[in-house]
Amino acid sequence: MQKKYPKIGLALGSGAAKGIAHIGVLKILEENNIPIDYIAGSSIGALIGAHYAAFKESRRLEELIINFNRRQGFQLFDPTLQGGIVKGNKFEEFIAEMLEGATFDSVQIPFAAVATDFRSAKSITFTQGNLVKAIRASTSVPAFFQPVTYKHQLLADGGLSNPIPVEIVRQMGADIVIAVNLDTVFVEKERSKPLGLTQIPLHSINILRHNLALHSTKTADIVISPHGIYQMGLIGWDYFVDTEKAKSVIQAGEDATEEIIPALQSLIQQRREKKSRLTQFVSFFRRDY
Repeated sequence: MQKKYPKIGLALGSGAAKGIAHIGVLKILEENNIPIDYIAGSSIGALIGAHYAAFKESRRLEELIINFNRRQGFQLFDPTLQGGIVKGNKFEEFIAEMLEGATFDSVQIPFAAVATDFRSAKSITFTQGNLVKAIRASTSVPAFFQPVTYKHQLLADGGLSNPIPVEIVRQMGADIVIAVNLDTVFVEKERSKPLGLTQIPLHSINILRHNLALHSTKTADIVISPHGIYQMGLIGWDYFVDTEKAKSVIQAGEDATEEIIPALQSLIQQRREKKSRLTQFVSFFRRDY
């Protein structure tokens, strides 16, 4: 039986609360019967990606976020002053509960999580080992979460080195790579007034993230860039605990994905036809006369 072609990979980008938009992306891909064969995620993209790889249910993810309330959010805080303002141990427990015992070996879709080695600045990719620990490392936003010591490395947020892991998905075996870029949003809204002193640092970080994301997505076949989710702060914590805000970000992901569906379907068809012609050509020269 001929293997399905083309294989489709999904690279889910970093972006803290903006990553809720990934749920909307997954919903629309499901509704249009676009099968995902590989997933790689950075930071919030790793968290969302791991859950979807394990259960393949975007609605389940949506319910989890929509029902997450402020009380549950505060329960995840374990304050510290060493390496961050939150230890992250309670958040790690939340990740374990969210994944319900899933492992790299048990997920339904091959999955990779990206973190950053804080000492060497290198991008670190996890496809085996402790899934929960890998997600915890990938989501460790500097100054907010303590870095994670795992496998003799000091690990932090994957967005520092590889915010949208396109090439990792390609290496996993994807013929077509869909990238979800959450770091173009800061340029949507032109600023007519000078930035205040307190706004300069965050805006500078956003500029760095924007350009790093452009570099990460340059080899993607399809790029999804949700619109209308402007400045949400470094974390955007309130979007995780406010139902209406969360719904608006999910909707942004849905709208942006609807926009690319025709191009994606056309690309899939083109790749299938090209593969078919190549197969026929090779078969012609293999005939026995």
